[in-house]
Amino acid sequence: AYAQNGHGEDALELFKQMQLEGVKPEKITFIGVLSGCSHSGLLDEGCQYFVSMYRDHGITTAMEHYVCMIDLL
Repeated sequence: AYAQNGHGEDALELFKQMQLEGVKPEKITFIGVLSGCSHSGLLDEGCQYFVSMYRDHGITTAMEHYVCMIDLL
């Protein structure tokens, strides 16, 4: 909800906090993260999160993730 309401950086902070507390992200989590990067103009961070979805978390990208990446560009 943060990312969709103009609080992209807050969404990313929440994601970082979730990781520190050991919460495993899901596909929908990364949609919020990528959207947060897009709304905050964080291209490099968005690309890093996109790559880490599969590499670090084993999450297969879906069409919605690609849409977020297109929006990020």
